[in-house]
Amino acid sequence: MKKIQGLLILLLSYIVAFALGFLVTYLLISKLSLNLLLSIFIGNVVATIIIWFVGILFHTASTYDPYWSLQTLFISLVLLIYTNNWKNPGNILFLVFLSFWAIRLTYNFIRSFNDITYIDWRYRMLKEKTGKFFQLVNLLGICMVPTIIVYLASVPMFLYIIQNRQFEPLNIIGLGIMLLGTILELVADNNMAKFKKIRKDNSEIINVGLWKYSRHPNYLGEILFWYGVAFVFIISPSFALRDWYAIVGTILNTLLFIFISIPMAENHMKNYKSGFAEYKKKTRMLLPIKK
Repeated sequence: MKKIQGLLILLLSYIVAFALGFLVTYLLISKLSLNLLLSIFIGNVVATIIIWFVGILFHTASTYDPYWSLQTLFISLVLLIYTNNWKNPGNILFLVFLSFWAIRLTYNFIRSFNDITYIDWRYRMLKEKTGKFFQLVNLLGICMVPTIIVYLASVPMFLYIIQNRQFEPLNIIGLGIMLLGTILELVADNNMAKFKKIRKDNSEIINVGLWKYSRHPNYLGEILFWYGVAFVFIISPSFALRDWYAIVGTILNTLLFIFISIPMAENHMKNYKSGFAEYKKKTRMLLPIKK
């Protein structure tokens, strides 16, 4: 019952957040004639603040967890409606592959979600370290940084839809990379779910499936997905050097995983996973290839 109640609260919160974000975006475009991408970004920030505030109400930072897997899908749908570019097969295929990624990620969150008061271990650690400044860290670090990076990584897709670029056969390569990344994440999720059912305790290290060869196959899938998004855009014949900024988010996303997310996770695991040092020595960080 707590799980259902919590999910309903999150659903309502996200509906309100996206609605207000859309309203802000619309007003910025229609009343102030602001740039479309900038208007969307500001609306996205407003929606993020709403979700952050909901977290404060329920004394948790985990209300944000599904946000970054839903923001690109919502914005892309709105853009398709706004531009009326539904007839472009490239736009539709882009949306289909994006939906597959978003549904997988959101489902994985729902599967592990227990109730609205759940707090991820990373947030607990940050709360202990930052004390009374935690809510500021929560807003800027936990919520806003992922929102900004995922938004920037999504810019190639947004521009593809806005410019209504002609679908090219080479776009299939980018879509294939998106699909490969999502499948890697899906397989890694299932490997982890099965392992959790048979492990004796939390100190055991997963050493099955993709995790036998890669310490972070889920992160590899996420990185690949966004390079696929970028590739669909830059492979287009109409891509120009002036569009270089479109791939900045993809690079930042990679750097975030390699220099922040992965080190944070591994520093945490070495404290309670027996034999983690040996596992790290024998297993690659990302590529699922025998070392």
